[in-house]
Amino acid sequence: MLELEGQRPIYIVIDAMDDCPNPTGPKSARKKVLIFVEELVRSRYSNLYICVTSSPEQDIKRTLNLLTPTLRIVELHDEAGQKEDIKSYIRSFVKDNQETRTWTRDDQDLFVNTLSRRAYGK
Repeated sequence: MLELEGQRPIYIVIDAMDDCPNPTGPKSARKKVLIFVEELVRSRYSNLYICVTSSPEQDIKRTLNLLTPTLRIVELHDEAGQKEDIKSYIRSFVKDNQETRTWTRDDQDLFVNTLSRRAYGK
């Protein structure tokens, strides 16, 4: 499809690449996906557009930073709005969930704050 003349744009979206298994060793599923993405990018198909979403894991950042012009990288992990959205979602869960809404206010706050911090890799 990529090599057909006059082909319409082709979009590949890889969401949550960091969820791809990454056991140690060169044959991990994540490493295979990263190599595949690298091969596609280096092929320079004019009708191919790739979007990858991920937490900022070192192996993923290293590979994508080498392949992507700085102007095309969008990082949201350090954005206040992104952090507040995650915290709001967790708060909503605590409020709506039958079990967690019976917890003390201190326990709810601890839960929300701990999960929010861990969502940013801390």
